[in-house]
Amino acid sequence: MKKNQIKKTSINYELIKRSKIFSNSRFNIFSDRLLMNNGQHINDHIIIKPKVTTEENIVGINIVPVFENKFYLMKVWRHHFNDYILQSPTGFIELNENPRIAALRELSEETSFKCGEKDLVSMGSFVPDAGLIEGKVALFLALNCFESRKTQLDEIGTGELVGFNKNEFISILQSESNIGGSTIAAGLRSLKYL
Repeated sequence: MKKNQIKKTSINYELIKRSKIFSNSRFNIFSDRLLMNNGQHINDHIIIKPKVTTEENIVGINIVPVFENKFYLMKVWRHHFNDYILQSPTGFIELNENPRIAALRELSEETSFKCGEKDLVSMGSFVPDAGLIEGKVALFLALNCFESRKTQLDEIGTGELVGFNKNEFISILQSESNIGGSTIAAGLRSLKYL
């Protein structure tokens, strides 16, 4: 199926009311009241909407770095799972920032890697959770990475960098349960590109 070739069917519900129930520095959370075509009301459908978005509805990025012929992921502690999750560098779009610039910034901040502009390859975008998050994630592959410093920044969402050869990377994408969805999407598209 090619882009935008999803067969359109009738809309089976409409938005009646949207109420903001929480807000922080990055997100607004809404409770939507929906009316189904069959007359049923849904009174508490939750939508998370990032505060910064591009015209294309891109709210974040995910980037798969390749350094010395290895694919790198971070082993990141996530308190809400009480476990480590494997993920490639990811982050939010900042105000007036385009996805490519965000990808290069996050790559450097989270991994200490950099790549040249020509080595940053777009892998398109995807919707991380169409029923919950109002926004898309832009996916990138960073080829020919080099180290810009010896240590990465210490912030929430970063962790130990682990390099994988191609076969190990394929295996992780296919079978690891503690892995971010954006990482799977970016990883699979990157492998197809290569």
